[in-house]
Amino acid sequence: MGRLILRAHVGSVALFVPLLVRVLPLRWVLRAMTPPRWWRPYCGVPAEALCESVRRRLARPRLMRRRPCLREGLMIFHFLSLAGHEPEMHFAVFPPESPPRRVHAHCWVTLDGVECSAPPQGQFAEMMRYARATGARPAGRQ
Repeated sequence: MGRLILRAHVGSVALFVPLLVRVLPLRWVLRAMTPPRWWRPYCGVPAEALCESVRRRLARPRLMRRRPCLREGLMIFHFLSLAGHEPEMHFAVFPPESPPRRVHAHCWVTLDGVECSAPPQGQFAEMMRYARATGARPAGRQ
């Protein structure tokens, strides 16, 4: 029964995230995806199981196909927080390959310094980190 509830919850959040990203600034999206500390319905569920449930649901995306790292990162962050963990989201940019190309960005989630989603590959500059305890802050500050 618990797995079924988790799958349904992951599915509903997967439909909600693209709408949030489309209408709200990133800082507001991060706040919306950060549950209060007292709400821990998945306390005791291993972090790996939560991450796997999110990845399985997002394996064939219908929405936000061009920003898979943001979609996955927001959802993993949300569900790890609902389990009582303290995940951290990282945001980085890559230098443009050749002018006038746009700057490419990437985000990933860590839990106690271990990556829960794919970290960036190649040369990048980390711009921001977000954690429930500290909120959004420039990457160099602790």
